[in-house]
Amino acid sequence: MSQPEGFVVEADKVCRLKRAIYGLHQSGRQWFLEMDNVLKELNFLKLEWCNCVYMYKNKLILLYVDAIILLAKNGKYLELGIDLLKRHFELKVLGKTKKLLGIEFMEIDGKVFIHQNSYIDEVCNLYSKFKFPISSLPIPKGQALSKFDSPCTNQEVEEMSNLPYRNLLGSLAFIAGRTRPDIMYAVNLLSQFQSNPGIKHWQSLLKLLGYLQSTRNYKLDLSKVNNLNLKCYSDSDFAANRGGIFCSWMKLLFHGERSNKGP
Repeated sequence: MSQPEGFVVEADKVCRLKRAIYGLHQSGRQWFLEMDNVLKELNFLKLEWCNCVYMYKNKLILLYVDAIILLAKNGKYLELGIDLLKRHFELKVLGKTKKLLGIEFMEIDGKVFIHQNSYIDEVCNLYSKFKFPISSLPIPKGQALSKFDSPCTNQEVEEMSNLPYRNLLGSLAFIAGRTRPDIMYAVNLLSQFQSNPGIKHWQSLLKLLGYLQSTRNYKLDLSKVNNLNLKCYSDSDFAANRGGIFCSWMKLLFHGERSNKGP
């Protein structure tokens, strides 16, 4: 930004901005504060655990800087939400959301699916020179990994330093946490060795990438359900951690106080 034409710079004098403009460090925050005030005036309630999500009756707003995603039960509520925002802002309605923060949206027969096919293709192309094998499982059956597979000599450490283990692991973690929970266990397991990965860990990571490529068309179904039956599974891996066996337990918590008084 430059000084206005005709302004003569004197000593340490500077211009004072009265409005936020693009490019300033505080611009994003000022815009958020403005948007937050407007949404509160419209009786939208911000979720305590997520600053960019607002709710009001049958409407849900996702706010990412100047991109606004509006969700509602039907078109009527959707149009009502848009009209409310138009009273305060000049909006450009772009239609149904196709892609947001690396996640792609797809509507099939009235059902909404999310996936990251494009991002998976980018990752596979980026690491194609390593010729990763196609796999039918995130982790091969019977695969045992431990810290004992980490480099033991300086030569092994140097060889592994030239491989982008953390970079690839970070990309897979990004995918696992959003649209592919089926690879979450494998990502968490391989994350244990990122400080000192060995060639066996690297090969397992490449196999995981191969599995992701072979299942790139998998999608998450976000359709509503009439009856929600929540199921919980325990993962008993029978001390699969070869680097140090440990025991853990869970204590049941009960509401209220237990009385030890006698009759």
